[in-house]
Amino acid sequence: MEITPQKIAVIMAGGKGTRFWPRSRSARPKQFLAIAGTETLLHQTVHRLEGAFEPQHVFIITTRELADETRKMLPELPPENILVEPEGRNTAPCLALSLVEIERRIPEGVMVVLSADHWIGDTEAFIQDVDLAVDHAASHQELVVFGIKPTYPETGYGYIEAEGPESAGVQKVLAFREKPPLGVALQYLESGRHYWNAGMFVWALSDFRKALLEHCPEVLTPLDEWTSQGADEAALTAIYGRLPRVAIDVALMEKARNVALVSTHFRWSDVGSWPAAIEFQEPDANGNVVQGQAILLDVKNSAFFGGTRLIAASGVSDLIVVDEPDALLICHRDKAQSVKQIVDRLQQEGREDLL
Repeated sequence: MEITPQKIAVIMAGGKGTRFWPRSRSARPKQFLAIAGTETLLHQTVHRLEGAFEPQHVFIITTRELADETRKMLPELPPENILVEPEGRNTAPCLALSLVEIERRIPEGVMVVLSADHWIGDTEAFIQDVDLAVDHAASHQELVVFGIKPTYPETGYGYIEAEGPESAGVQKVLAFREKPPLGVALQYLESGRHYWNAGMFVWALSDFRKALLEHCPEVLTPLDEWTSQGADEAALTAIYGRLPRVAIDVALMEKARNVALVSTHFRWSDVGSWPAAIEFQEPDANGNVVQGQAILLDVKNSAFFGGTRLIAASGVSDLIVVDEPDALLICHRDKAQSVKQIVDRLQQEGREDLL
């Protein structure tokens, strides 16, 4: 008799989302914002799992600063399912901590790793792809990654090269590729064997443990020692600060040989910057998007994200304007990635009141 593996969702929710400044702040990161619809991205991520995962099998891992607000936002989850990092140290320590915390409660199962600040369309197709990945991970002892079929030559994403063919459903991964220059991205688009890496993974808890110990024990071994000594919170803070700051792709996925890819059938966006948020709004006849109050005269292809004040604009084009009570962002649509540099400048100048 075939046994259905226990599905465990781990939602990474510790990011700051600095590219959505001034709306996103350290205490109000991207996942707490309703950027792609009326619900916050965090709520959308959790609600997408309803009916497919038991509430007690849905875990959120976030930082100490965001933990209380995360619990308040998600009363439908057991409070103890909000796992807390002492500090953010990238995704490898984050997922290793998730592993040792979950193992103590659910000794066996298959972990589905998701991000709290991504948008996914077609929930039914998403769950079908998740179930395919869970079944494969459970039966083949492989680490599974979701691959998004590229629709244009994006240079801001990492890529995954798969063996193919796509019709196989689950493919062997040949290599992980860094963010490419435009010419290489065009080659990836045309090859039919390269996929966007969305940072979503599926693996059996036992296989994930084995892979971490083989390829990056420096991330997991200190946490194992911590749990064996009683899992004291103060001790975790001391141990965690010594863990390497490294992404799970670099620490593990690029090294492991037992990696498979599920080519997804759902629409996806990492909602990485203000231009991505514009895609979820309905433009007017001149290509403008407005949230809030605005009077626009001879304005084209611009986006206005207002607050309580009226925004008036005349004779401009290709702008993004974001109005908050204490800060106003004005930038060209093609320069939206520079918002992170503005946040860096504010940090250098010690403007904690604006962060």
